[in-house]
Amino acid sequence: MVAAEGGFYHGLIRYHFPSKADIFRAVVEDACADLREKNAGWLGEIRGLGPAEGLGHFLERFMEYARRRPEVLGIIVQNLAQDDLEALPGHGFLTGFLADTRRDFEAVFAGLFLPGDTGRFLDSLNALILHYLGAGSLQARLLGMDPGGPEYLAWVRETLIFVFQPALERMLVRGRSGA
Repeated sequence: MVAAEGGFYHGLIRYHFPSKADIFRAVVEDACADLREKNAGWLGEIRGLGPAEGLGHFLERFMEYARRRPEVLGIIVQNLAQDDLEALPGHGFLTGFLADTRRDFEAVFAGLFLPGDTGRFLDSLNALILHYLGAGSLQARLLGMDPGGPEYLAWVRETLIFVFQPALERMLVRGRSGA
């Protein structure tokens, strides 16, 4: 199926990828690397912006990416739920991706947040973004909306800002005061 879809001979796949696990590992590696690169760029774009403007801009970039590359978030969501990550081909790329995005965030916003706040904020933001955009068809259908439609994407953006902007503002105040 992969060879037919790609327009090349089946033997070419077997030559480069002796097993399905090898194909999957390569797909996961590519998906995580692409999203991490984009995420780092988005973080750079919001450096120096206030919480509302920065969060809004970041979410717009993320949602546009999810609209163009829904398979990337789908791969991440489907495979983070595995009980035995060690048995999953490419598991290191998934866990590495989450650790790398945290380091990217901490590097861009060094000194603005207390260390515990950063992890709690990012873990929660990632979980909801992945739920709403990577497994979004469930949430959208519960709301009676088209998962890829502008109405649902606006709802996602507004909901994430509603939940995370106040937390981001509190984190900034605490980080600046050192308390």
